[in-house]
Amino acid sequence: MAHPLVPFIVLVTVLGFFGFVGYIAYSIVQDVASKAAKKMEDKNIKFSKDGMKVGIKEIDGREEDAKVQSVLFKAWNYSSWPAYKSRFWNKEKAAPAQQRKPSSVFGERKGPSTSMLSERKSSYQSDKKGS
Repeated sequence: MAHPLVPFIVLVTVLGFFGFVGYIAYSIVQDVASKAAKKMEDKNIKFSKDGMKVGIKEIDGREEDAKVQSVLFKAWNYSSWPAYKSRFWNKEKAAPAQQRKPSSVFGERKGPSTSMLSERKSSYQSDKKGS
């Protein structure tokens, strides 16, 4: 005949096993959530009860000015208008417009692109004279 405590011991053992598995699953979920939140905070994203808040990376005025100035200098240096005639100025018939030289705060820009252009221009002119 079975002892009346055997079913109780089996029940406590099964409940203890499920409790242990549940605790392990809970601790893994909490660990993953805290690591994900830490990585998101490094990217200026924070989770709260009100929802998600995204922070803005601060750029000081000097960095912004330097980036804007760099873009403007590049646009100015790489632009050319050899045959541009405005209807508002340069109305007199003068000599053909010359391509302006790129300028910079740091002096003239010397790079492979200017030498390649002069080589192409001279080879084009020699081909044109030969034809």
